[in-house]
Amino acid sequence: MTRRRRVWPALVVAVTAAASCRGGCRRVEDRAATVEGRLALFPVATRMVAAIDVAKLRASPAAAKLVAEAQQSPADLHEIEEFARRTGFDPLRQLVSVTVAFPEEARAHGEFGLILRAETLDEPRLVAYVRDQLQKTGDDLVATPHGRFTLWSSRHDPDVVGFFIDPHSFALGAGGWGPRMADLAETARPGDSAATNIDLVRLVERAAGTHAIWGAAIVPEGTRKTLAADSQFADAAAIMTLSLGIDLGKGLEADLLADVATAGEAASLASNVTQSLRDAKRNAQVLMLGLGPYLDGVSARAVDHTFELRAVLGEPGFDDLLARLGGLLALARGTPVPGFTR
Repeated sequence: MTRRRRVWPALVVAVTAAASCRGGCRRVEDRAATVEGRLALFPVATRMVAAIDVAKLRASPAAAKLVAEAQQSPADLHEIEEFARRTGFDPLRQLVSVTVAFPEEARAHGEFGLILRAETLDEPRLVAYVRDQLQKTGDDLVATPHGRFTLWSSRHDPDVVGFFIDPHSFALGAGGWGPRMADLAETARPGDSAATNIDLVRLVERAAGTHAIWGAAIVPEGTRKTLAADSQFADAAAIMTLSLGIDLGKGLEADLLADVATAGEAASLASNVTQSLRDAKRNAQVLMLGLGPYLDGVSARAVDHTFELRAVLGEPGFDDLLARLGGLLALARGTPVPGFTR
């Protein structure tokens, strides 16, 4: 991704990276609580949706550890604090949820949509901050009236468009999705919204459930054909839909469900994945890296036409994983870490 594509560096990147609240947060009722509400502002071409419900993560001990690990960089903390001071929006305390969506072939034209919900968003201050950041690089923020909304975009990259839906919600779209999302927010025309795709609605209902992090996808036909042409992944070509749910307690639990056409295909997937897990646990590189314990909590099974993959990581394993990730993050920042080498 080029520097130009990062047209909302503080407003989007810093915000979506945050997922914590260390007490004192007021719960804002999410108007997208229903599945139809989650999908209502995304175009009908949507085939993949994922979301983080930060409100569910806030009470999680594991999430608190994750955020603490991410806050080890004084420079990062200073940047977030400065952003909060100038905009009135503290992403570490006021973020409620983030939802992203993509069409079948997002890579072709770069289409995607994002909806960010927060306790409060001060549009003038946020716009002023982003404009200032862009002007430092010789760019600028451009305002375009669009119905009752103002669409904001970078002069150098007008394809990425953002707008404030209300004082609690911000939308971002690329590849032509920005104006289309604004139209949906204003008129909600039948037939134009992903909420009219019954298959996707049902898939999102299953994926979202009570999970803090979830994703759902209708697998593109082109992807299935590509997998079918490779003998190593031929079984995966049978997958028509995917749904994923992740929860953080003291550890981590994740469930992946894949729907296929027949019970036989589901059983074949489960058998092959189970064998691959057995092989991985005996792999010398896996053993040397100390990754074997992570695989102990992974299991696969078939239930009728559905292949299920479940992963459970207890508190000790999760703490170890965070320590490893923290070491890699420190190395990426150029900070020496005992036990880690470049």
